[in-house]
Amino acid sequence: MEYYSFPHGFWKEFMIIMGVVVFLVVVIPAILRHRIGADKKKWFSNTHINEFHKKGDWALRMCLVVSMIAGLIMFPAEPLIILFISTFFAISQLVFQAYVEWRFSENQKNYKVSLAEVALTFVALMGVLLWLNAA
Repeated sequence: MEYYSFPHGFWKEFMIIMGVVVFLVVVIPAILRHRIGADKKKWFSNTHINEFHKKGDWALRMCLVVSMIAGLIMFPAEPLIILFISTFFAISQLVFQAYVEWRFSENQKNYKVSLAEVALTFVALMGVLLWLNAA
């Protein structure tokens, strides 16, 4: 009987990758916010600047759900498709947030940090996807 398990050294690689992701997505933007003078973000809060931001964010989330369901139905044997869809919508949501902050926010420095978050999140997600594809 054959047993399936993670390859040798998987958890060590996983912890290193997750440490790098946390550093890129959480630590660097926090340092940038402090140095640039942007507003602090509350953890796990979803603060919308105005009604346009709220509706746009909601629409992107609904598109994500529909796309993920369609991806699961159309590509059941390709789980990486769902990760690519999630990555696309995560980046889209951050770009939309940066646009709304640039256009409507009182503190114009906020959008600069949001654009940095877009780039750092893209790098982190592409790194994780490449690592998963190589494994």
